[in-house]
Amino acid sequence: MTNTPIKILVIGEYSIFRSGLRMLLETDTNLRIIGEASKLETAQQIVEEESPDLILVDLPDLAEKDHFSFLENVTIPVLVLVGKYDAGVYQRCLTIGVRGLVLKEENADTLFKAIAKIHDGEIWFDRMIMGQTILQLVSEKRLLKEYPKAHVTNALTEREKQVVDLICRGMKNKDIADELFITETTVRHHLTSVFNKLEISSRLELVIYAFKNSLVMMPSGNGSFHGNGRTMQQQSALVG
Repeated sequence: MTNTPIKILVIGEYSIFRSGLRMLLETDTNLRIIGEASKLETAQQIVEEESPDLILVDLPDLAEKDHFSFLENVTIPVLVLVGKYDAGVYQRCLTIGVRGLVLKEENADTLFKAIAKIHDGEIWFDRMIMGQTILQLVSEKRLLKEYPKAHVTNALTEREKQVVDLICRGMKNKDIADELFITETTVRHHLTSVFNKLEISSRLELVIYAFKNSLVMMPSGNGSFHGNGRTMQQQSALVG
């Protein structure tokens, strides 16, 4: 039984770039380009008619408000390609719910991995830059959403709080299970319960919530956690 190819819509200003990207992606039989668009209006039409699984966007260096508005309002996972790191663009992508960001200087394998991870429901961001961005988001209080008041945190069980702490240390489900002597299935059950109680939907949101409500120690100015010695770069492994 063969896997159904991931249907991708490519959005980019330049035809040569889009064509090159198509040729690259279609070397992988698990990927299928179902449309290209240079204008957002055309992209919206393709989304409505073809229902792609993922949207791959070549974001202009001088991205306009319309680009972010489009990305924020589509319900399909979005992966953004950027030519250089720009703190403002990176934060905007995070806060509007873009699922991943890849620098154009990365190799093709990185792009393929990012597409696969995002299609599987995960998030893909560069680890080092992700750490810097989370730190800045927290310090500026530019959070993804307004979270429930702190008293909601009291509804978490002690075990759930332990799981939250370990997630904020950058640990994967398997490592958390080993640390707490429980199964990965139980870890997933605890995570589902935490997400429901806190009204959040991702590990990234959980990390920011935990910082804001002092479930974990705030990072210091040099980007490290107080007490556990893990850097923000290590912590950000949970999303990439």
